[in-house]
Amino acid sequence: MVLKEQIIKDLDSIVNLQLLNQLFEYIQIIKKTAITLPNNRNKVLAFAGIIDEAEANELKQTITQEFNHIEGEW
Repeated sequence: MVLKEQIIKDLDSIVNLQLLNQLFEYIQIIKKTAITLPNNRNKVLAFAGIIDEAEANELKQTITQEFNHIEGEW
């Protein structure tokens, strides 16, 4: 079952009218927010393919070496 179908199924099981009204208001807020948020997908995709696989692996290895350990006491 996909997420949307599960949400619809869950909504169908709610009989409390007050709760349904609250959910409706919340959904309206989410819709407004989704419309007004800027989409930076194209900006991110502009960087796709800039480095080749060898460079990406080297970068990944460097990040792992530098940031995958804790120095000092915790």
